[in-house]
Amino acid sequence: MKKSVWIFLLIVFLPAVVLGWLALRSADEQRFILERRTAELFQTQADNVATAVREAIVVERRNFSEAVRRLIAEKPDTNALARAFPTALPDVWKRKAVGFAMGPGGKILAPTPSAAASNKEWGRFLWENSPFLCSTQPAVVYTAQADAAGKTGTAQRASKADYASNALTAPSMKKAVAPRDFSKSKEGPSGGLQIQNTSQAPMPATSSAGGKAEEQVIVAQDKSDNKALNADIIEKAIQSQQSRLVQPTEQESGNWSALMPATAEFAELTKDDDEGMIARFVQDKLDLIFWLRPPEAPTLIFGCLIEASSLKDEWPALLADYGSGAALTSPDHVVALLDDKARPVATLPTGAAGLDWKRPFVASEIGEAFPHWEAAIYLAKPGALADNARGVYRTIAFLIAGAIGLIAIGGWLVAADVRRQLALAQQKTDFVSNVSHELKTPLTSIRMFAELMHNRPQPPEKQSQFLRIISVESERLTRLINNVLDFAKLERKQRHFDRKPIDLHEVIGRVWESHEMHLKEAGFTTAWKAGPPPYLITGDEDALAQVLVNLLSNAEKYSSEQKEIELHTWLDDGFVHISVLDRGMGVPSGDERKIFEAFYRAHDSLSSGIQGSGLGLTLARQIANAHGGEITCEKREGGGSRFTLRLPVRTA
Repeated sequence: MKKSVWIFLLIVFLPAVVLGWLALRSADEQRFILERRTAELFQTQADNVATAVREAIVVERRNFSEAVRRLIAEKPDTNALARAFPTALPDVWKRKAVGFAMGPGGKILAPTPSAAASNKEWGRFLWENSPFLCSTQPAVVYTAQADAAGKTGTAQRASKADYASNALTAPSMKKAVAPRDFSKSKEGPSGGLQIQNTSQAPMPATSSAGGKAEEQVIVAQDKSDNKALNADIIEKAIQSQQSRLVQPTEQESGNWSALMPATAEFAELTKDDDEGMIARFVQDKLDLIFWLRPPEAPTLIFGCLIEASSLKDEWPALLADYGSGAALTSPDHVVALLDDKARPVATLPTGAAGLDWKRPFVASEIGEAFPHWEAAIYLAKPGALADNARGVYRTIAFLIAGAIGLIAIGGWLVAADVRRQLALAQQKTDFVSNVSHELKTPLTSIRMFAELMHNRPQPPEKQSQFLRIISVESERLTRLINNVLDFAKLERKQRHFDRKPIDLHEVIGRVWESHEMHLKEAGFTTAWKAGPPPYLITGDEDALAQVLVNLLSNAEKYSSEQKEIELHTWLDDGFVHISVLDRGMGVPSGDERKIFEAFYRAHDSLSSGIQGSGLGLTLARQIANAHGGEITCEKREGGGSRFTLRLPVRTA
């Protein structure tokens, strides 16, 4: 038995546990793969949204360039066009913007200071941008130069280590010459990424040529008067933009921005290309500068400044158009376009709220055109993906635990069956021993009394006694052999009963008459308490007689010092009841059902001296069941047992 247990543990249970552990590990890996693939899918969508925004800005820049070319085609005098450019641009380009024109040497040709005095928007433009446009003061900018095909180029990018070197090697900051306060706006500290000295500067000078006054923004600052490099300010400005404001939950590495701001002057940024775009932060707001150097006037630059906030009406339509084509609309996630403060400027679906905007599921930077703007995707239920994965994990774990539990239960059932088979094998071994002993006893008696009668003459009364003993032992031997043969037939379902209408009372009478004499000779007190006959049933007379003989023989074998056997028969509720009562040692508690099992004996014959094969009660129960009845065992008051055979009465 122990060997079987070890074999089961090593060959079945242990491999099942290992396979279950591997399945759980695989489920955990699959959960990670599912989350990663979901993140990759959403990341691709976020990248596509960012690309769509960049393409929209490229389209706007191209529209500006086309508008300038149309103006040049209408007014070939580029110098005159440059001076009138701020007022001429709105006629050919409806986008809200401030147009400007730059002449040789970094001079602002338009808007002029006198014109800015009556136009607050132009005045603010000159106040905030003239130092940068005149190249008297470098500023931190994000550039997107156009290549020959007119496509937006890439901005300068660098690793984290490059930022420090960039700050230390930046061009020397110069005191900027601020134009007259045309818009009467108050001075204030520089905002965003603009590195600008806002000290009061002299008024721009005015000069004339050919009797015609020409207003210019003049740099009234000698370059030799530059102050020492304020590296700390530049470094702080650059480092303040190293990290992204949003923190995507699916980001693998550090949350560093892919953009690297650069400090440069306007002349530096425009000297090598014919057109381009510059993004810079002024007073904590993002401005976009489109510029074009037309081939008709290579010394002139036409440009415009667009405030990013003025484009806010464009983004909902862009997201809606892109979402309908890319099937982004879903109740499971929200697509948002975030500004440089991680505030949503447009969402899909429109009006989404209640999300932690700084913690998207995935995000993609827009790029140089909109520094620190992000296209982000949020899960409507942030924990849904993890919950689903955990649910799958728990389901697999439950199934594995259930499978292992079933294997354990199966192992226990197999072990129980093995124990039962071992017990049955032991019972069969005992049965062989018991039957051998049971057969030997009557044969010994028959042989002994036959030899006594053969070897020497016996008195007639002795001969009669010896013959009766030989007859009883022969009947006992026959009964034992019949029990074994009948049990074998019943097990193979080969025994057939000769069913016919009989009066069971007569059958009981014949059996009791033949058995009562033997019981009395053995010293038993007997009594038959019979209810009124007849007991009409349908059955096999010999088989039912065998049941009664087995019950009486069983009562005789297990008797004690108080030798008493009673037979009670009666009719009740459509059944014939036959009870055999004794005052024997009784059936041990808990064995009332087991004694009807094959080969089972509550008292072993070899140790207790009680002979028997363990088949009598088994045959009795099988015959009773075959006749639609049953046999029960119960304790008798005052000691002993009561076996009751219950058979249905024959219906008409």
